[in-house]
Amino acid sequence: MRPQIVHILALGIFLFNGMQSFAQSTGPPTPNPNRTPTPPIELSMPIDDNIVILLVAGVLLGVYYICTYTLRIAKKKTA
Repeated sequence: MRPQIVHILALGIFLFNGMQSFAQSTGPPTPNPNRTPTPPIELSMPIDDNIVILLVAGVLLGVYYICTYTLRIAKKKTA
């Protein structure tokens, strides 16, 4: 398929899904009275504690991929 047709089809699918989600006529579900209570704040999972480590790991991985890609391109030019 031509790239233009693929883009048009993808756009149509995304628009259809968006309209379908707005067309729902029912409200939110009723709460379950038998559900377990939420844990206290002390027992909740820490999300933001090690975010800096995750960002540094992402940057290092990106630098690694960029370096290996440029080395691969340089080897192809010399060969």
